[in-house]
Amino acid sequence: MRERLQKVFEIALFAGIIALSVAIFLLRDRLQNVGDVGYLGLFLLCFLANATVLLPAPSLMIAASCALILSPFWVAVFAALGSSAGELVGYAFGSTGRDLSPRFRALLDRLSERIHQPALLVFVLALLPLPLFDLVGIYSGGARMNLGKFFLLCFAGKFLKMLVYTRMYDILAWAAALSPLGGGT
Repeated sequence: MRERLQKVFEIALFAGIIALSVAIFLLRDRLQNVGDVGYLGLFLLCFLANATVLLPAPSLMIAASCALILSPFWVAVFAALGSSAGELVGYAFGSTGRDLSPRFRALLDRLSERIHQPALLVFVLALLPLPLFDLVGIYSGGARMNLGKFFLLCFAGKFLKMLVYTRMYDILAWAAALSPLGGGT
């Protein structure tokens, strides 16, 4: 009975993740209108943008937009925290998918034999501006990587990426203000 209840829970979680991903994807245009959301709003928007599984959402653009209003450093911190928390949805998807599908488990086992440094893979791919980081989260959850380790590696990579993007946007805005076309004197 307990195994059956666990299987029902896993199927419900799996279906919920898919429904959440589709809903966020359909509402993605509204996520881009960040305005003056503050740090908590930024965290929530980046969480939602990264909680989609295999559907792209604009977390880098949200962070870059907020960096014009808020401190770029703190924008990078809160955006990376929200983005990393959102990636836990992909991790959960992989973890439940492993339990639900023997074929998926076999695929993960074959991948695990070929990936010798999964921690480095998580960090490097979180650092790069790739739209399908969800695959790394799905793999990490399915391969049973330590959840805390996954989150910290994901946060470190995303923080560095967000810091570069928020500072780059800040520098471009500063340069535009100094140019004769940008209204500077």
